Amino acid sequence: EEPIDDNAEKVEKAKALTKEMKLTARSAKTAKKNIKITVKTNSKTTAAIKELKDLGYTVKYRYYRSTKKASAYKSSVTKSTKTYLNTAGKKGRMYYYKAQVRVYDENGKLIAKTALKQCKYANRAWSR
Repeated sequence: EEPIDDNAEKVEKAKALTKEMKLTARSAKTAKKNIKITVKTNSKTTAAIKELKDLGYTVKYRYYRSTKKASAYKSSVTKSTKTYLNTAGKKGRMYYYKAQVRVYDENGKLIAKTALKQCKYANRAWSR
């Protein structure tokens, strides 16, 4: 492959790579009864994330939480790691979690992001 010089071509490539990503959010209860959300990716998505980083982009994960399975997901936090620890909730309430991959350029400008509806959700009842 020849190197991509044009910035517009790099942006288009980044958008094409993020469109193909398949994300799965998984939850686990920690020893302190907090909820840990982990983003699982298949090998194709992992390779795409590595390729985006090689192109010079910053890849971050944004985590969303809702009390309804189908809608009303609110952004919780944006991190550069694949895990998120949720420490707040209402006892007995079921929470649903999703994650999104967001790609930023060297200036911190958002270039591309995955659709939130394509992420498989994780759910956990709050017990504290």
